[in-house]
Amino acid sequence: MEFKTELMKDLNRTKFRIRLSGLYTEDYQVRMIRENSIRGLTGMIARGEGEETVYEYDVTGLFSLTQRYKQKKITAEEMRGFLKQIQEVIEEVEGYLLNPNRLLLEPDYIFCEEGNYSFCYFPQGEEDIRMSFHRLMEHFVQWTDYQDIPSVKTAFLLHKETMKENYSLKKIIKKLEGIQEDGKRDEILKKKAGESETNQNEPEKAYIPDEVQRRQEELWKPGEYDSEEHDWITRQELGSKILKETDNLWTPVKRLLHRHKRPKWGEWDGIYIDEEEL
Repeated sequence: MEFKTELMKDLNRTKFRIRLSGLYTEDYQVRMIRENSIRGLTGMIARGEGEETVYEYDVTGLFSLTQRYKQKKITAEEMRGFLKQIQEVIEEVEGYLLNPNRLLLEPDYIFCEEGNYSFCYFPQGEEDIRMSFHRLMEHFVQWTDYQDIPSVKTAFLLHKETMKENYSLKKIIKKLEGIQEDGKRDEILKKKAGESETNQNEPEKAYIPDEVQRRQEELWKPGEYDSEEHDWITRQELGSKILKETDNLWTPVKRLLHRHKRPKWGEWDGIYIDEEEL
């Protein structure tokens, strides 16, 4: 179906409009969106203008994916976040008996703000969502930073899986979760390998059991030192040293006296002491 789009701006609001030929006819889809706040859908107003039908979406403060990734590269984390949210929106839409095939998945018609995505529901849309989703994944491949390996793996997996005839979005999300877990394990292994190499270059520290360390700290704890007992030991050691030195001093005298014993009465001839003996 051919239609025209335009972006209307004023000081307070930004509106995205879809115009197509034909008189406006309201159906249950328009009433369902108007009367319910459906999570993930951009607010919509539908009306007729002459022989045209106009669908108007409030996108104030939002940016289209085309604008967002014009200067910026998409990351693996952003891709996973997008898939999770679009899956939630599809389930929400089906819960209100609306047709997911009528979600517009062209980058110009998907709006976002700080990681939150808003989708436009086009009641007269006719394209199979599987085809439009695959085309969107082609854009993801173009927006990918090829220096970022996780992003490259994610983008090409999405493109490859959506080329299959009967692909499942839920299964694709599970595969991406598996890739993410593998990446986390690789990072942990690299970190451990780096720590191991660093530890090998560092000198090993002596291991002191906690109990031994505690006893050592208690032994040398300030204030626990018995000065009185230490002084007594010092005095004993000093006394022994003095006695030993005194004994060594008097040894020659003792030897001299032993050699020159007092003679008996009547045998007194006097005592002669050689200076060398002293």
